Amino acid sequence: MNRLILPLARSRGRAVALALALAFTLPLAAHGEVHVEGGPAAVRITTSGDSVGDVLSALSGAFNVRNRSAIDLDAPARPAYSGPLNRVIGNLLEGFNYAVKKGEGQTEIMIFGRRGAVAIPPPAPKPSGTAGILSRWR
Repeated sequence: MNRLILPLARSRGRAVALALALAFTLPLAAHGEVHVEGGPAAVRITTSGDSVGDVLSALSGAFNVRNRSAIDLDAPARPAYSGPLNRVIGNLLEGFNYAVKKGEGQTEIMIFGRRGAVAIPPPAPKPSGTAGILSRWR
């Protein structure tokens, strides 16, 4: 009877190992790719489930575009963008507060936050412990 149980246990172990391997690789396979085609005058971008940050990374690889962001850019991007690079960047960053700085052959994008979000001000400075003579007068 032990001879019959041992092969069954091995096959179950292999099945579990295969299931775990598939479980870890499927989320990676489901993650999309960003395809960038064309030049700065006519760009075509196609995505499949990618974030705005992923699309900006693809733009930096295809063109001389650099970006800095004060927030996570994990918002989902639309499936396709097309047009001049300036318009594509504007459509991609719709809903964000950003600034674009163009130099010779380089575009720099600074993203400050989401449109409509309120910045949290720093705490007010505490008054100093040493009060002058004028503060004693009423």
